Formats: sequence, C-alpha cells, structure tokens
Amino acid sequence: MISKREQRLAETVSVQLAKALERRNLRPAITAVYLTEINGMTLHISVLDTHRIGDHTRYTSAQLLHQLRTDLRGMPVYLSNTNGIRYVTLLSRLPRLPKHVALPVDAPVDMVQIGVRLSGEPVAARWDSLRHIAVLGISGSGKSVFLRLLAHQAVRAGMRLALADMDGATFPSLDGHQSLVMPIAETPSATLELIQHTLRECDLRAHLYRSLRKPAENLAEYNLLAVRTGKEPLPRWLVVLDEASAALSALGGGRSELGQTLAQLGWRGRKFGIHFVFAAQEFGKELLGAVREQAGLAVCFRVRSEDMARRMGCAGASRIPEGRPGLAVTDRWGLVQTYFVDKDQRLEMRLAEEERLLFEKAESGGGLLTRERVMEWAGLSEWQARKRLEGWALRGWVEKDVRRNNAYQLTDKARRLLSNTPTAPTAPTENNTEQEATITHD
Repeated sequence: MISKREQRLAETVSVQLAKALERRNLRPAITAVYLTEINGMTLHISVLDTHRIGDHTRYTSAQLLHQLRTDLRGMPVYLSNTNGIRYVTLLSRLPRLPKHVALPVDAPVDMVQIGVRLSGEPVAARWDSLRHIAVLGISGSGKSVFLRLLAHQAVRAGMRLALADMDGATFPSLDGHQSLVMPIAETPSATLELIQHTLRECDLRAHLYRSLRKPAENLAEYNLLAVRTGKEPLPRWLVVLDEASAALSALGGGRSELGQTLAQLGWRGRKFGIHFVFAAQEFGKELLGAVREQAGLAVCFRVRSEDMARRMGCAGASRIPEGRPGLAVTDRWGLVQTYFVDKDQRLEMRLAEEERLLFEKAESGGGLLTRERVMEWAGLSEWQARKRLEGWALRGWVEKDVRRNNAYQLTDKARRLLSNTPTAPTAPTENNTEQEATITHD
C-alpha cells in the first residue's frame, strides 16, 4: 500500500523533474505520471512525449540520469525505453537481500537455479532457453562460486562437463570427477584441446541427428525420437572456460586458432545440447561483441568498467559494493543474489523429493512404473504422466521392459540415486545476515 508520505513525495518529484529538464534546455514534455507498487517498491513513472522532444539522445544519456538523481537529492532514477521513454524514480527504500542463499537441494534438475530477486522470488530457467552464458566479475566478486553453481547443477542433471580452470582454484571438487569428458584444462594449449574435443562431439551429434528417419532439429527432439526407437539418448554438455580472456591472450587473441574455434562452438553448440560459459574479469573489445551476440544470458558481478557492464546489458555492475560477493546484475532479471555452493561440496546427481517418493513406491512394487501408477501417485493427467515417464527415460532412470508389455521399469541408475540422501548445504553463520542492496542503474 502506498503511504501518504510517498504520495506527497511523488507530487514533489513531478515538479522537480520538469524543472530539472528545463534547466538543461530540454522540453519537460511529460504526458502522464503513474504511481505504482511493484515487488514492495513504490515507483514514480513519468512518460515523455517522444514526438515533441525531437532528438532522444540527450534525454536518455547516462549523464542526464545522474544529474536528475542529484536534483532529486539522491533518489535513484532509471530509464525505461522499451515502450517510449519513461523516467522511473524509486520513492521507497530498496528491498534487502541476504548475503548468502544456499542452493535448494530439491530443485528441479531440468531447471538452472540462478538465485533470488529483490522481491525474494527465485530465479530459474530451462537449460535449453539459456543458449550460452557470459559471466563477468573481478576477483572476490563471486564469479567462481557462480561457475561452481552451474557445474554443480549440471552434475545433478546428469550432464557431462568440459572445464577450463587456468588458476586451478574454481573446480577443486571436480578433479577426476566421472562427469568430466576429459581432465580439467589448466593451460591455454589444454583449453584449445578441450574446445576442439567439444567440436568433434558436435560433428558426432550432427551425424547421429542425420541418421534418424526424420532428422532432428535440436537435442530434445533427437532424444525423444531416440528413446522411442530404442536408441541411447545424448546427455547435455556444459563447457565452462574460467579466465577465458587470459587463455585467448596467451594464444594470440580473438583471431587465434582458439578464438576461431570458440566462435564455431558458439553457433554450433546450442543445436546439439552443448552449453558454453565464457567467464572472465573483463572482455577485450575484440571479444565483447562476439560474446554478447552468442550469449542468451549475461551475469555481471562487480566489475571495473561500467561501460563494459552496460554493453553486456548489466548497467550498474561497477557499483556493486565490495562486501557483497554473489550479488550480480543480469540482463534478464536485473539484480540477483546468486545461490551459494561451497567449493568442497560433494557433487552428485540428485532426485527431486517428488521423484524420490515415486521411485520408492515403484521399488516397493518390483520397480514397475506404469502411466496409471504415476497418474494415481502424483495426481497427474494422462498427458503429464506420459511426459514425466519420457523425461525419466531420457535421463536413464527408467526403461521399457519388453517382458511387461513395454511398461517402464526403474533402472540400476535410478536405484543408485535412491540410495543418496540429500543434505542441505550451509553457508558460514557470520554471512547469513541481511544487507541493503545499494546498487543503482542511473
């Protein structure tokens, strides 16, 4: 509910914004003003008449937004230009975010869990919707923890990993892990070999796609057809290059063999279920455009260059406080406190709680999982139960038993997962306090 104080403040903001524009020889062509509350934040929205103001450049510059904030005595002023030009002024205090949020142990394995927003709402996305991911952040900002978060979830989802860790400090718990397609690359030359190996996997998958009676367009389509015809489904791959800019610089930059190989992986990988994470403290000019073009998600922790953050769609990342590791600006969800994963935390595949309960019931009945059983036990429709069974088959958790009219049966892989009891990770006690998020996007 909007308080009377905020209503009076909104009237003052309306007057002061118009005067601030006039002082800079700009037309205060404000056609409408809205006062609204979103996710606990009270916002004053001023809509400009774009036909009357002429050249929009001066009205949308970062310098003007900073000046407007000064004129309004420090109240954050944002620009929204997705539908015309609107100045959005924050009248209330920013919500508070916890410094550490542990990754939920029962999070769905087909979703990438990112963190929580200012509203407290969890942020997640499907692997296939992310394409590739660009991650920026200086030392100590939380970049390495976020990369471990992605790798941790990839392992839980049964994906394969291809990792490059130039410092050897990001993935200590994954050294020799069974999910790795090859040893972790710790030199530029080993990084090049890893990317070349990944491209050969693309070639193999292209051949498998064409071998189907109806060639597949993407991994989900191939795996569905493969399971229905008795073929082995293909796992997704997660390829992570930490300190990628350092490896590129050592081998000759963006036009080197590594640079050209990375470009190929960028445009080929998505079709074959191979997701690429390009992480660095900063991107050089020759890489910034290419990385931004390929990335479906940009995550910027604290960075040095605000210009680079803006070009990645993460304006304000340079103003993240030093004492807030894990706090990041994303180009999709705005400000997010990313989930915390300890570097020594054990990585293994997990079943969600609902899946565990269903599989335990099936195991007590001889391991049989018919569509009717899933419908009854989980309260699903016939279509939902069929899709759930097909999804489990893609992960190798169930398979058809010809001796039982092709009904689904739990596999040994599923039984091994049943023996794993998840435990919730804990973050250090002294870091579980709340602090106000002070980042602004002016």
